[in-house]
Amino acid sequence: MNKCTPQNNSEITYVCDYNWPVEEQMKGRSLIINVSQLCDIRPIYDRMADNSRIVAFIYRDNYGSLETIDIDPQWSDIPVILYLNRLGQFRSVADKVNLLKNLNVTVIFTGAESRACVDAQILSSLGIHSGVDLTSESELSESLLDLITYCFYSRLPHAPIEPFSTMARHYTGNNYVSPSLLNLENPARYIHIDADHRLAFTRTDLQLGNTLSDTADTITPDTLDEEARRFSSRWQQWFVESHPCTFCSAFRVCKGFFYRPDAPVHRCKEVMDELLESIEFQRKKDENRTKEPCQL
Repeated sequence: MNKCTPQNNSEITYVCDYNWPVEEQMKGRSLIINVSQLCDIRPIYDRMADNSRIVAFIYRDNYGSLETIDIDPQWSDIPVILYLNRLGQFRSVADKVNLLKNLNVTVIFTGAESRACVDAQILSSLGIHSGVDLTSESELSESLLDLITYCFYSRLPHAPIEPFSTMARHYTGNNYVSPSLLNLENPARYIHIDADHRLAFTRTDLQLGNTLSDTADTITPDTLDEEARRFSSRWQQWFVESHPCTFCSAFRVCKGFFYRPDAPVHRCKEVMDELLESIEFQRKKDENRTKEPCQL
């Protein structure tokens, strides 16, 4: 299999499920691995870490809670991203807080938006990297606006909140970002691969069979770069077509992520305008913080 190193020499990270001979066939590569069992994380890491770069493990349980799952101290500094429905009873979670703070764990909540926002804020306030799983079907409620405000304007110490923190980190003021970054939809860094070595720039495309014409065994760096550029510039076609979303001031932090033909656009515009303003606030604050003091 080719190593799929783009022309910019930054090694691509493969995103895959652990349901095929990943250890043998992906040896020597940079990986993010989706696992179905938490108990697999440490053994997989121990077997692969010497020969591959493990960027993170992802575990998803859309019905589980932080209260009910087992957090393994042996994860140590292994990056683990947990997608869970809810926090659960805090009295049952409290004993896990110190352990979570000592590990490299991010918890993304997938449940009802109002509950997920509260849960994410609680964990963030405790110093644990957290977030909410946004989709095109998201309610975009007042709870989400409150979470955005807390993420960017709270003066109390708190951990990053996704997808806002990642979007803010990638946003330069001159580029376009989207909540899809949390889904590892970033052709400059990630490519999704299945057991047949088929490739796609999103997990959804891979599952639907909308894959690149070349597999990981045959694709060349030039072809990969060309495909990545084509995927990254798809949103520009929306301007050619005068798509309604392109008239929105917040398009640069959305790229039509929430667009649904059957849904009104005013709500997503309101929320994403607030997010854009907050990200701009954070960017300018960071710029001022890094200015060199005058030396006389």
